[in-house]
Amino acid sequence: MRLSKVAVVLLSFVLFAAEGKAATYYVSTSGNDANSGALSTPFRTISHGAAVAVAGDTVYVRAGVYNELVRISSKGTSAAHVGIHAYPGELPVIDGTGTAAATDLVVFSNAQYVDFSGFEVRNSTHIGICVYPGSFLTISGNNVHDSVRNGIWAGYSTFGTTSDLTISGNTVWNNVLENQNRTMSGGWAQAIGTQSANRVTISGNKIYDNYGEGIAYVLSDGGTIKNNTVFDNYSVEIYLDNAQTTTVDSNLAYSTGNSTYYRSGYPASGIGTANESYSTSNPLNSLTIVNNIVLNSKYGFYYSNEANGGGLQNVTVANNTFYKGAVDLLWIASAAHANSVFENNVFEQVGNVMTNVAGSGVTYRNNDWYGGTAGTAAGSGDVLADPRLANAGGLTAADYKLTLGSPAVAAGLTLSNVTADYFGAPRAVAYDLGAHQLGSSNADTTAPSVPAALTATAATSSVMNLVWTASTDNAGVTGYQVFRNGAQIGTTALLTFSDSGLASGTQYSYAVKAYDAAGNVSAASNTAITTTLPSGVMTGGSDTIAPTAPSSLTATATSASDVALTWGASTDNVAVTGYRILRNGSYLTTVTSTSFTDSGLAASTLYSYTVSALDSAGNQSGIATATVKTLSNKKHRAAR
Repeated sequence: MRLSKVAVVLLSFVLFAAEGKAATYYVSTSGNDANSGALSTPFRTISHGAAVAVAGDTVYVRAGVYNELVRISSKGTSAAHVGIHAYPGELPVIDGTGTAAATDLVVFSNAQYVDFSGFEVRNSTHIGICVYPGSFLTISGNNVHDSVRNGIWAGYSTFGTTSDLTISGNTVWNNVLENQNRTMSGGWAQAIGTQSANRVTISGNKIYDNYGEGIAYVLSDGGTIKNNTVFDNYSVEIYLDNAQTTTVDSNLAYSTGNSTYYRSGYPASGIGTANESYSTSNPLNSLTIVNNIVLNSKYGFYYSNEANGGGLQNVTVANNTFYKGAVDLLWIASAAHANSVFENNVFEQVGNVMTNVAGSGVTYRNNDWYGGTAGTAAGSGDVLADPRLANAGGLTAADYKLTLGSPAVAAGLTLSNVTADYFGAPRAVAYDLGAHQLGSSNADTTAPSVPAALTATAATSSVMNLVWTASTDNAGVTGYQVFRNGAQIGTTALLTFSDSGLASGTQYSYAVKAYDAAGNVSAASNTAITTTLPSGVMTGGSDTIAPTAPSSLTATATSASDVALTWGASTDNVAVTGYRILRNGSYLTTVTSTSFTDSGLAASTLYSYTVSALDSAGNQSGIATATVKTLSNKKHRAAR
């Protein structure tokens, strides 16, 4: 049917209007799907909220346990995504307990341009979060655990139908329970996996204690696997199987020595590549594997010549640091390799074989070999000396920085596809070997400021939620290291962190440090000490309702150096215990009154303030904001 110009214009107007009127809906365990979805009359199920939402809409899910199979087929647009998020400051739990066997818990089916974040997804009888199919989706900041198969999986029966996904900032642990006895001969799932998918970014996730591979990119193209921390998984931490045009960059992969996750008596290998046999094939090609730090693995890096053979085709493995392989630090099986190269890497072996490599078509050059002989992997420009790592044997990325006097400094080739190091610092004209660039001619040596106002709140008997205020840095803060009882447990680029898998009724101590792209680390924040809830008390069993936001915040410049803040009182289901004040994004103070005077300011300078309310359970309200310019010696005016 051919439309007239008037019809086309009217249709375009209707579509534009529909996208332009974004709505916000709410879901609560006390709601009803016959309700309007307003904050006071919420829906009951997440699936219904997703079904109602159209482009530009947001669905906020309140705290509580949702025993439902969540089905999402929402369709946003590139300019107006659909958002399905945890209500700010609350933890909704999607629980598969009691659902039928082999049933995926959260499923995206033909969904497009949807953002899904902030949930605990647990006890799935099959896959925790499944995309089948979907495109332009972001799955972030979720805590996924105790799934029978994958924690998160994306794919479809038709190659490329699932595409353009971002899986970031999730904590994925204790999944692939089908293999918890480690007796499966093959076919187990992965913590995060793809199959027949294109352009999937897997970044910034913490993946550990799973009975399958940590990350597996299978029969998929155009992937980015970056900035993940992957440890104590089964068989392989990061696995590329029939993958093409994929980058593996700046990941930390290791074993702590926990034999619960060993396969045949060995820890998982760090980075593995192969072409296993499927009904279709997509042989390894055009892989870029750079800036990774791999520790305490069976093989640091390997290529296994599986049924489909194929070899390493156009593969670059550069500027990685490999430490301590339980068998070989580098294993390359004989195959029809072509146009592949290992360069600028640090290999430090402890007590076992350094290399077991075979087949032509792979070039080895400018690598540092220490603790064993390179054998047939020896090449031009090699260094055969102690790389002088900062704390070899440790379990943090900073332990594998180069130190002054390292022979790996300026011993590398300049590579156009490696422009920064693991920590984000730029590579100098003279490249160092390994994942850390020490010899930068413009090295930043200034550490960020100390994170402030760290608080820890027990969300459940096994989960602790942390929040703090931002640090500042001369070149920009890259992220934060989180410590529990003095040991680092993770990193995040956010100002929040959820620590899971804890013991009930147990006291824990937390601190946070900020770091920048050059690897400079701040001093520790204040210490926050909190006890998890008793066993059997879940979210909803304690106070999880945040106060209302302060109202009518007014900032008045009373002099060239003073600003007076006043605001309307917040309310809370129990009681408001204080108000948290930030100036220009940095923590200033917490007060119990509804006014505060900020002194010692610069004249004729613009300042921005935010105020939020707190209760005794650690819940924090939304913020009120105001901006004001201090007076000069001649002018006196108020700003609101």
